[in-house]
Amino acid sequence: MDTLSKKQQLTRERRKNLELGGGTNEVEKQHRQKKLTARERLAILFDEGTFQEIDLWIRPIQTGFDIDKKDLPGDAVITGFGKINGRIVYAYSHDFTVVGGTMSSGQDHKVTRLMEMAMQASAPYVGLIDSGGVRIHDLFGRSAFRPIQAGRISVGGTTGIFAAPSLASGMIPQISVMLGPCYAGSAYSPTLADFLIMRKNTSFMSVASPELLKTVTFEDVTREAIGGAELHATTTGTADYLAETDADAIQYCRKLLTYLPQNYKETTPLSECTDDSPASREELNRIAGDVSTGSYDMHNVIEQLADNRQFLEVQELFAPGLIIGFIRINGQSIGIVANNPAKNGGLLNINTCDKAARFIRFCDCFNLPIVFLVDTPGFDANSEEERSKDGLIRTAARPIFAVCEATVPMIVIYIGKCYGPARLVMGTPRMGIDMVYSWPTAQVARMDPTEVTNIIYKREIDSSEEPGKVRDEKLGELLQRYIVFPFHGAEQLMVNEIIEPSDTRPIIVNTLKAMINKAPLSSNWKKHSLIPK
Repeated sequence: MDTLSKKQQLTRERRKNLELGGGTNEVEKQHRQKKLTARERLAILFDEGTFQEIDLWIRPIQTGFDIDKKDLPGDAVITGFGKINGRIVYAYSHDFTVVGGTMSSGQDHKVTRLMEMAMQASAPYVGLIDSGGVRIHDLFGRSAFRPIQAGRISVGGTTGIFAAPSLASGMIPQISVMLGPCYAGSAYSPTLADFLIMRKNTSFMSVASPELLKTVTFEDVTREAIGGAELHATTTGTADYLAETDADAIQYCRKLLTYLPQNYKETTPLSECTDDSPASREELNRIAGDVSTGSYDMHNVIEQLADNRQFLEVQELFAPGLIIGFIRINGQSIGIVANNPAKNGGLLNINTCDKAARFIRFCDCFNLPIVFLVDTPGFDANSEEERSKDGLIRTAARPIFAVCEATVPMIVIYIGKCYGPARLVMGTPRMGIDMVYSWPTAQVARMDPTEVTNIIYKREIDSSEEPGKVRDEKLGELLQRYIVFPFHGAEQLMVNEIIEPSDTRPIIVNTLKAMINKAPLSSNWKKHSLIPK
């Protein structure tokens, strides 16, 4: 065998050993926990045969501790690029079979370089998270065995796993898929992404581990209680999707990417519209009949508007009084922001406002038109919300700010009620909404008619022996003479046109076509805006 052949053979053998990760025993342990390995996950994420690995051959920094004697293939992370649904995407995948996927200086470099390559290529990146956190040996090893880590530039000349996502924000889509644990500092980077997908029962994320909390506070807590996937999907709002399995989480990620462009300079490619049903949807007329009683599900409205009735919901379990997600209409990817009367009457609160604001800003970053479907009586105003540490008034300002700042095409469809400040959260023409339509079932007014009645007719109501009866009579008079729905909104120029429910889909299509060349109004240059507190 000649020298070249020997080297090729040696390279193949070493590559095969490195690709085994932590070895057969560790792989079996991963499978016993019903978790896939890093490479198995990447095989599901990418189109078959397209993934190209980079930096497989890295060797960890020497620390002076006994861990230096171990082989750590890939420094516990796999990085590379390939195609997802035919488009280039970059990805990194923690290898839990190698010292628990722990983060080291070398791993930091590989992941950061991957993020930087994605930015340079103007392509999205995905992180498959399964890490025990920072590798302590790497932090406290003798300085003679490792480079000085102080300063702004880390090993290899990269920016770092915290700076890179911030630089990429608004430039390229970033998705984190959390399939295992992630604690303390290593948990910050995944949460800097645009979307976070978490798997039930196996993924955990918190600033402090249960062991650390017990040491510091003497409190016994479980991983699930302080950082479980269900907690983050339902209570903190950190998780955008709660997956049942590794495959479920990764398939959701693949589907999500189909609705997104490659970067902020592009739009999402048009998909062929294979929906052969009539352009008008008669089912919407039937749904409209249930609007007055609130006995309908806004999800049904969304699905009727969507191509092939397909809707990809985001943050489904958090603040369910508001629905956000993506659909396609005539092949075009669109963001949906909709009240959900089936949950708490569709009332707005701190969580719904927070949920709406971030999603609106994401859509605006990546050139996705937004359709608002509105049916809310207003805010769930109570002393608990008003006095909350999150602050109702300052949180309510966020979606208002986001709408005013957005430059993408925006359409409002009034379906049911919308009074007072709720109009501002869901968008008005004076705030930059391009077109406002209403169904005949809509009730749009600058104030709730009941509140108007109580103010205008206060004297008559208070002086009556039957105040309830007088209030009802005056309210009926007000609604017959001065605030006649659905015409009041159009008469006051809060609505551009009243439409038949069944015509909603074709009207959205035509309106978006008319706004295809929409350009933002000129404004003075500034470094960036400052979102409300």
